Amino acid sequence: MSAQSAKDQPIKVLWLTSSYPRSKDDSASVFLRYLAEALVKQKINLQILSPDHPDVQTTTQPNGIVLHHFRYFWPRKRQMLAYGSGILPNLHAAPWLLFQIPFFILSMFITAAWIMLVQQPSLIHAHWIFPQGTVAVVLGKLFKTPVIVTAHGGDAFALKGSLLGSIKRWTIKNCEVWTSNTKATAAAVGSDLPKSHIIPMGIDCKKFAAGNGNALLNGRDSQKLILLFVGRLVEKKGVVDLLKAYTLLSEILREQTELWIIGDGTERKKLETLAMGIQTANPIRFWGRIPNQQLPEYYAAADIFIAPSITDKQGDTEGQGVMLLEAMASRLPIITTNVGGISSVIAHGETGLLINPGKPSEIVAAIEQLLNDKKLRETLGKKAFKAAQDYDWLTISDKFINLYGESNSVRDK
Repeated sequence: MSAQSAKDQPIKVLWLTSSYPRSKDDSASVFLRYLAEALVKQKINLQILSPDHPDVQTTTQPNGIVLHHFRYFWPRKRQMLAYGSGILPNLHAAPWLLFQIPFFILSMFITAAWIMLVQQPSLIHAHWIFPQGTVAVVLGKLFKTPVIVTAHGGDAFALKGSLLGSIKRWTIKNCEVWTSNTKATAAAVGSDLPKSHIIPMGIDCKKFAAGNGNALLNGRDSQKLILLFVGRLVEKKGVVDLLKAYTLLSEILREQTELWIIGDGTERKKLETLAMGIQTANPIRFWGRIPNQQLPEYYAAADIFIAPSITDKQGDTEGQGVMLLEAMASRLPIITTNVGGISSVIAHGETGLLINPGKPSEIVAAIEQLLNDKKLRETLGKKAFKAAQDYDWLTISDKFINLYGESNSVRDK
């Protein structure tokens, strides 16, 4: 093959991840699917390895994407470590799942090694530092293949034990390049490590900007304003604080609003129980898990988006907050907390209102401010929409493609 024809060939990349949509309508780490689809449109071929799960379905993938799943426990229905609320919340809810971790790591390694032998990818890209990044670095050394590791948040802010901390640091020091979604995520991994490339996850701005909530709003009182939360129902999302704040709203404001909660997770039953005890003319509505492609309609129906994230007991918090980008692209005024990497996304008073985490009284004050100031709601929404354009997948995918090209060039030398 000539040098020119080799240059024109797509770059083949092996992705290692602990979560990837299991079906067409699954929202598990759906941002990775959107990134993958953006990459394969630009001369990237992806072999994607993620954990098996009873809900995995065989679906047609875009040209350039091949999905692989590693099975790590028997019977299949007992594979409960990944997906759902996420590995850390799953472990917290069911500590016996610790027993599955060695099988999870070993199966991922063996399956990835087989893919390396058969497919011979030019690069390995691991999503999350541990265990994917660590496995990728070992494979990279065995197969003399460059490795890129991406930190998404939970892997940086949590997993702080001395052993895991040492493993994470070794992983970062031994990969060719690493990226993080915000500066806060990078700083949480370690200040004396090689410099991270800051590449956030993105969104399809056009899709969320085009949301139409008319069907959801049909037949309801148009005078009532909708307060919306979207996200996994786990501790770090701070939904308990949101419910407490809703109880502190004046009766008049509660009558003028509806609270919608979209998502599922280990805290759902607890949250529904709390909500049942709140006296309000408009019952708090739990919609459950909504497919990502349907979310634009819910954002379009809402008037204010609230993301009251906190730092949970394991030290995990919001690395970036893709749901904030979705709300921004939907032109919604946003109330969120100054925790983790959120301040890298939301500018206080410009694209949203930043409050302190764990302070229901501050959530109440921010809600009251926006409910009573329509002009402020519109101004914040317009500025947020403009800022969201920087996170469009075309822009974000180009940054990863540049890294892939640089790493591939180093390997070819």
